[in-house]
Amino acid sequence: MNNMKCCVCGSDNCDLVYHHPAPAVTSLSSILEVDTRVYVCQSCGHMQSADLPDVQKFYDTEYQISLTSEDADQLYDIVGGKPVYRTQYQAGLILDFVDVPRGAVVLDYGAAKAKSLYWLLQRRSDILPHVFDVSEDYRSYWQDWVPVEQQMTYATPAEWNGHFDLITAHFVLEHVREPVEVFSDIARLLSPSGRFFFSVPDVVGNPGDMIVVDHLNHFTKSSVAVALDRAGMKLEKFDAIRLRGAYVVVAVLKGDEEKVSLPTREDIEANVLALKKCCTSWHEAEKCIADAQERNAGKKVAIYGAGVYGTFVFSRIRNSGGAVCFVDRNPHVHGRDHLATPVVPPEELSADIGVLYVALNPAIARKAMVDLGFDSRRDLELVYLS
Repeated sequence: MNNMKCCVCGSDNCDLVYHHPAPAVTSLSSILEVDTRVYVCQSCGHMQSADLPDVQKFYDTEYQISLTSEDADQLYDIVGGKPVYRTQYQAGLILDFVDVPRGAVVLDYGAAKAKSLYWLLQRRSDILPHVFDVSEDYRSYWQDWVPVEQQMTYATPAEWNGHFDLITAHFVLEHVREPVEVFSDIARLLSPSGRFFFSVPDVVGNPGDMIVVDHLNHFTKSSVAVALDRAGMKLEKFDAIRLRGAYVVVAVLKGDEEKVSLPTREDIEANVLALKKCCTSWHEAEKCIADAQERNAGKKVAIYGAGVYGTFVFSRIRNSGGAVCFVDRNPHVHGRDHLATPVVPPEELSADIGVLYVALNPAIARKAMVDLGFDSRRDLELVYLS
């Protein structure tokens, strides 16, 4: 299928810009035997991927984020030699972007383990936490700190309408098939003076977002504005810096007859151009990997990064010898297998490894290798994706 209907603006002006035959990579760094197809809307600047075969079942029973242990989390950064985890960082961002009133009623929408809400509660014990998700898999993580009547799965009740001073959604909207319907559901739940704080991947700042097949939406500033407008909300804040590789957005309800400024034609065309460059970068990455395989036949190979980028590289080399190991700085994955391949910390990279694929966001990949001293090893070829 070379075009499809845009799930944000509803136009038929959505063109196929990237297609790769199976296997595909998911945001949980697993592999699915489906094709990857990505489309760009010329009318609103939205990028979207083809639906999964059974997206509802996938999120209900197969999508289990950070469930390997109570403490499992995604590593966001290393500061002063200490790990900074994503959910704790997100909790701080909420307080930086929103003036949360005393005693605020707060809902984590698409909560999963609701760790960001948990960390927010540690800093603001006056708030009243509520959680909602489309799976039962996370209830055990809520039991000790969210009253059961403030937990909900699959659908939100009518008595929650207009109830919340703050609704948060951390990396949720990129997964939904009908984003405007979800925005509308959230608008229904907000109090008239409420704030909606959410984060979505920035596919240009973090190109790995484009190739994860369960991210059905890849928002731009213009498509966020259009989606909110169609749901009865408007942008209050939009930030592309504070959360690396993501947009942080605060939205509020529109007035009954209020007309808001929507993106100009020039804004949309600039977004479309940036998205197409992102597609080109992945074709170039495929060529980098293929060339490295041909150049280094017979050498032992490792992959730096046990996340989405690493899974992508693994999927491309698995039929030609694969990798001896993954290398990653996240202590939560050390000693585990990823795709039946061991994950080791950088200091345990074996000296007989001749090729290391640097499977990280290209924006940070080279600096990471310098920081670890891998760039000065003459016996080790570093293969970057761009």
